[in-house]
Parts: sequence; structure tokens; C-alpha cells
Amino acid sequence: MIAATCLAQNKDTLFFNKGSIVIGEVKKIKLGVITFDPDDANDITVQLRNLKTLSAVSEVFRIETIDHNVYYGKLVPDSSRNYVRMLHGSDTSLLYLKNITVMYPYEKSFIQRFSGKVGLGYNYTRSSNFGRLNFDGSLNYASRKEEISLAASAIYTMSDSSFTRDNETFSLKNNYYFNPTWFATGFVAYQRNLELGLERRFQEGLGGGNKFITGQHTYAWARSGLVLNQEKNTEGTTSGTLTEIFGQIQFNFFRFTKPEINMDIAQTFYYSLSQSGRFRTDGDASLNWEIIDDFNLSLGFYNNYDSKPPAAESKQFDFGVNFGLSYSF
Repeated sequence: MIAATCLAQNKDTLFFNKGSIVIGEVKKIKLGVITFDPDDANDITVQLRNLKTLSAVSEVFRIETIDHNVYYGKLVPDSSRNYVRMLHGSDTSLLYLKNITVMYPYEKSFIQRFSGKVGLGYNYTRSSNFGRLNFDGSLNYASRKEEISLAASAIYTMSDSSFTRDNETFSLKNNYYFNPTWFATGFVAYQRNLELGLERRFQEGLGGGNKFITGQHTYAWARSGLVLNQEKNTEGTTSGTLTEIFGQIQFNFFRFTKPEINMDIAQTFYYSLSQSGRFRTDGDASLNWEIIDDFNLSLGFYNNYDSKPPAAESKQFDFGVNFGLSYSF
């Protein structure tokens, strides 16, 4: 009877373990925490373990679970504690509430399928004793089968008499999922790192990967394939097209209780098939702590290693620490 009433009203509803009920709109579930917009109140966040059940019928939702399954449908309450019934087409399935790791409205406008962040701050790097301005941003789009990610970052040194583009990265990546865990990946990228003697590098890569961890507080991916590089060093010499094997591993750690903390760690390894003995790594790690809604204090670290850097007299290793403020949308 409760489920039918909620469907008729086209309203989402939270049913708490202590008996209280809140009506409004489900915004998302992410790794054990639901974000909810109550009628006539500001958004609230609630841990799923505090809910008896819920109704989410205002939209068709994309739902991911800890056992790597992906569903599209609506949720209605079930009489069993911590369970919901999922409506997908003419079928109905029983779903354990705590097994939902990610859920968000799917059938919204094209624009509403985007998410991202932008950040600014100061940092210290090995290559200079000056304060530097750093920028980073990302834009992501998700559909039923694809994830498209656009990311950019830059470090600039500025003084009264000079402006230097020390480090820049830009990448566009597309993951196409054959099932909830396995995907094909393709990307193009641009890099600049004066510390390693690299004026510019263009990359084009293809490969495959697996999302091998989908937990309540952790995501993890691994991908591998082939990449083509076209390099130009700071002395003006170009390399032609170079071929490498790449492998990447990435972890995301989340805590959505107060204070909300998000940590991302990624390392990419390259082994050259064109230059004997050349091995490279690119890595970064970031820690974001939400101070107010959607605004985060950010601490980041990056590292780059090249056993045979493009310019002969350049260093093999570069690293930096970034600190700043970021906004998520």
C-alpha cells in the first residue's frame, strides 16, 4: 500500500529505522550515503544503514551494486528491513539496500548527465623555489554504455618579468563497457614538462580494462594497451612516432560521513617498444576535504619519471605538491 501511494504521488520517500518518514527527491546514492532533497528544506545526507527502506520513483535511476551489477529502474519499499524492490520493465527484483554503491537519475536532460570539478591553488615544486599557480579541472559524462572524461591541469610560474608554462596536461578518454566491469578504452592526450626537457608530447592510445573493486568506500580500475607518442624536446628536436605499452591502476577512496573525504590515486607505467631501455611513469594523488557544500580543500601530489628524457641534460624525475580550493558540480 505504501509503495502504491508513493508511485501515485511520483514522490521519493525515505523510511527511517526509527519510524520517521521524509518525502522529497532522491538526488544520488554514492558509496553508502544518500543525498536527498526534502520538500521545503535543504539537501540532507543520510547513511543507508539508517534507513529501513526507501521509495525512489521520481526518475529512472542507474544503480550499481557491490557485486558489479548495473540496473536501470525505480525503487519501491519492501516489508523486509533494509530491502527495496526494483522495478525494471515488467520485472521486479529484491535488492539489499546496503549493496547499492552508486545510484543517480538517468533519464534527465543531456546537460544533467555531466559532472566535474575545477580547482585553483598554489604549490611548491622541485624545479623552482618560486610560488606557482596551479589549475586543474575535469568534466565527465556517463551514459548506459560509455564514460567520457575530459581532464586538464597546469602549473605556471609568474614573476614581475616572466611567465613560464612549466607543466601542462590535457586528456580526453572514452570507456565503452561490454558489461558492468570490462571495458574498452581509447584516449588522446597532450603533455608538457620543462623539468624533464619535454616541450610537448601528443599521445593516442587504445586498450582495455576492468573495474575490479566496487565497494562501499572504494573503487578501483586497471587498464592496459598501446600508445603512440609524438615528442618535441626543449632543444627543438622532434622524435617522430614512438610506440609504448602502457598499464594504469587507479583507486578512489570515499568517506561520505562528516567530514566528507575523497582520495584519488593513479599511476601509469609506459614501456617503450621504439627506444630500448626507456621506461616512464606518470602519477598523481589528491585528497579533497569538503568544507562547505561542493567546496573542498584540496591537497595533491604528482610524480613523473623518464629513464631517457627527451632532452639529454634534463632530469629524470620530477614531482610537486599542490594545495588549493576546488569546486565540484
